[in-house]
Amino acid sequence: MKKFIGIASFLLLLVGFSCKKENTATPAEPVKEITGSWRIIKALRNGTDLTTRFDFSAFRIKFSDGNYTIENPVPFIVNKPGTWKFDDPVYPFNISFRTGSDSATSAIQYPVVGGVRNLVVSFSPGCQSNIYEYTLQKEN
Repeated sequence: MKKFIGIASFLLLLVGFSCKKENTATPAEPVKEITGSWRIIKALRNGTDLTTRFDFSAFRIKFSDGNYTIENPVPFIVNKPGTWKFDDPVYPFNISFRTGSDSATSAIQYPVVGGVRNLVVSFSPGCQSNIYEYTLQKEN
């Protein structure tokens, strides 16, 4: 009987030390920060690369405190300054632009490529059969 109690006690100690509480805390999602000046590094129309067919080098969109401005416009979802906002600040899937009474919404992605954060904006500027996808990169 003493042997049985000794083995049972040893097994309970073994189980007690081998079980660790699992960390179930959800990691904090970083805020999607887009403040600053962004340039187009890649442009697609219906999957076809337009980057070398058009000079996008002078285009800039500058985001600050819910506002944006555009320098050297190109065919884009908006072409005048206004305000912007994400559909969700933590997990954004869309960005909305407003210029006066006009508004436009675009699907977005926020990938890191080669250690650099990009902003991918997808939109259709009128003809629904043409889908443009611009990859923007923040300037330092």
